[in-house]
Amino acid sequence: MRTKWGTCNIDRKRIWINLQLAKKTPECLAYVVTHELVHLLERNHNEQFQKYMDTFFPEWRVVKEKLNQQMLDYMSE
Repeated sequence: MRTKWGTCNIDRKRIWINLQLAKKTPECLAYVVTHELVHLLERNHNEQFQKYMDTFFPEWRVVKEKLNQQMLDYMSE
């Protein structure tokens, strides 16, 4: 399942985080924050983006998979 957990406005250097992340594990929040901050260095999800993620959050692929398997709480009601 794909969910918009966060967004990044590169021009204004601002990130927004989905409040539903407060109900997830700290590692999920860390992954999303890292992901959005990396967009300030690399706009696209290309090889360079992945290299930055590997540097700043080596276990990002595992956490991303866990997070994307979870439903948003308001979707499960």
